[in-house]
Amino acid sequence: MKDLYIVWSKDNEIGIPIIDEQHRVAVGTINSLFYFMQMKRGVAALRPTLNVLEQYTKIHFETEEELMKLHGFRDLDAHLLLHRDLQSQAHEILHEGIVNNDATIVLNFLKEWWLDHINKQDRKFAEHLRHTGVL
Repeated sequence: MKDLYIVWSKDNEIGIPIIDEQHRVAVGTINSLFYFMQMKRGVAALRPTLNVLEQYTKIHFETEEELMKLHGFRDLDAHLLLHRDLQSQAHEILHEGIVNNDATIVLNFLKEWWLDHINKQDRKFAEHLRHTGVL
C-alpha cells in the first residue's frame, strides 16, 4: 500500500482551530478516495466520497464565510467568488469523473484545490486575523 495522497502536517494549519479541523476532515476524505483507488475500488467509492465532500464543503464554506463577515475580512467578496467558482468547477469535474468512471481526474482536482485554496487563499484570512489581533 502506498502512502497517503496528502499528508497532514503542522505546516498545513492556518491557525484558526475550527478551520484547521475542517481542513483535516477534508484531507481525510480525499485520502480515503485515494485508498480505495489503490485497492482498485476507486470508481465504486467515487460517488459516496463525493457526496460526503459536497456536503462537508458546504458546511466548511459557511463556517469560513461567517467568520470572514464577523471579522471584517477586506477580501470577503473575492473569497466568496472563489468559493462559488470552486463549487462550480467541482460539480463539473465530479460529474465528469462519475460519467467516465475515472476517479483519477477527481483526485487530481481535489489535490489542486487543497494546494491552492486551503494553503494559499485561506491563509490570507488567517493573516488578516493576526493583523487585527484576533489570532
